[in-house]
Amino acid sequence: MSFFKGLLTGLAIGLLTAPRSGKETRDKLTTGAKDWQDQINEGFNQLKDQVDQLTGQAKETVNKYTGKAENAYNQYKEEAEYNSDQTKSDYNDGVDDAADAAKSGINKAEDAFKVN
Repeated sequence: MSFFKGLLTGLAIGLLTAPRSGKETRDKLTTGAKDWQDQINEGFNQLKDQVDQLTGQAKETVNKYTGKAENAYNQYKEEAEYNSDQTKSDYNDGVDDAADAAKSGINKAEDAFKVN
C-alpha cells in the first residue's frame, strides 16, 4: 500500500511541477484519472468474469456430484427394498412350510390314533 502512495505522490509532484500551463496540467490530470478509472473498471470486470466463471464451474461440479449421490442413493434404496421383499418372502415361505409340516404331523398323529 505504501508503494502505491509513494507512486501517486511522485506522479502528483511531477505533474504539478512540470513546465505546463494550468489548463494543460488539469487536462493531463483529468486524462490520467480517467485512464486510471478505466483500468480499475477493466480490472473489476475481469475479476467479475473470473468469479462468474468459477461460480459456473462450482455449480457444474455440485450438480455432477449431486447426480452421482442421487444415483447411488436410488441404487441402495432399490437394493434395500429388494432385500426387504426377499426377506419377507423367505420368512413367509418358512412360516408356510412350518404350518404345512405341523398340519401334516397332526394329520399323521390323528391317523395313528384312529381305531379301525
